[in-house]
Amino acid sequence: MILFAPNSDSNEIDPDVLEGFVDEVETIFSPKGIFSAAKNFEYRPQQQRMALEIARTLTREDHLLVEAGTGVGKSMAYLVPAIMYARATGKKAIISTNTINLQEQLIGKDLPMLKARLPVDFQFAMLKGRRNYVCKRRLQRAFQQADGLFTSPELEELKRIQAWAEETEDGSLSDLSPEPDYQVWSQVCSERGLCAPKLCGHSSDFAKTHGPCFFQQVRSKLIEADVVVLNHTLFFSLLGSLDKAPEEGILFKKDFVIFDEAHTLERVASRHIGVSVSSAQIKFALHRLWNPRTQKGLLSQLRKAASVELTQRALNATDEFFDEAVKQCDQLAEKEQKKSYGGKGADLESEPWRELK
Repeated sequence: MILFAPNSDSNEIDPDVLEGFVDEVETIFSPKGIFSAAKNFEYRPQQQRMALEIARTLTREDHLLVEAGTGVGKSMAYLVPAIMYARATGKKAIISTNTINLQEQLIGKDLPMLKARLPVDFQFAMLKGRRNYVCKRRLQRAFQQADGLFTSPELEELKRIQAWAEETEDGSLSDLSPEPDYQVWSQVCSERGLCAPKLCGHSSDFAKTHGPCFFQQVRSKLIEADVVVLNHTLFFSLLGSLDKAPEEGILFKKDFVIFDEAHTLERVASRHIGVSVSSAQIKFALHRLWNPRTQKGLLSQLRKAASVELTQRALNATDEFFDEAVKQCDQLAEKEQKKSYGGKGADLESEPWRELK
């Protein structure tokens, strides 16, 4: 587990607010603490020590690396001080995990239990990528432009999504089974710039007749939450896409971050911080404008042949560019392989640059 607590203005937090904070955390994990009444309670000195170190680190606004074995009770050891510190200071606790199983444990079991037992009231929420949510406004527009955007099978899929959207409570993919066609979903899901508070948020004109979009509802809950749970992939995707850093904190204006399952951070971060491009990514974007195979796309609404021709030329250029890029990489690899292995040919099918295509 890794804790990052960014420094804030030392004048911002009243020292009296945190008076007794560390001692209270120690008491909670003691043999006579609030958990001791539970049937399955077991006093664990390692868990208490971990919680104390986290509490002390938070008061110093410092960083901490913890390695703890199985059975220590790590999630409780970091959740309790994180919740109490968040409520005392007004900061937001960001809990990042690697696996869905741990997220579900935190949201479905650990946090509800702590909400019932801790001496402070708090709110928590899980953050998913915005493309996991259907946008009501985009769904409406997709139907208005359906003839130019979708084939007959895709239109049937769009109708299925609409029927689900009228019944779902949270509007996320986890509530839709089977998963929708990716091409259709990309036309109706929440996207940055297309699903915004001004367009489909609580005070928008759209919301007056259709209600706010699902992601905008989640966004409001996140702003109110003291604890936000997300996965490493989303954390680094968001971190890499920020136009500018918040005045304080990492993702929100005031926050601190706890990484559970931190041994996977390096691998996840290397994939999501930086810029990547592939033939599939470019083609997907161009096909939204115009797909030569289906004769559908946004440009069909404009009826401008010149724009369609430019899109086709861009698709052809994409194929030529990436074919040449892979060819050059193959040639360099073969040259290096022959130097290293005495003239033996290279097996290039599994090389990473093949993913460019």
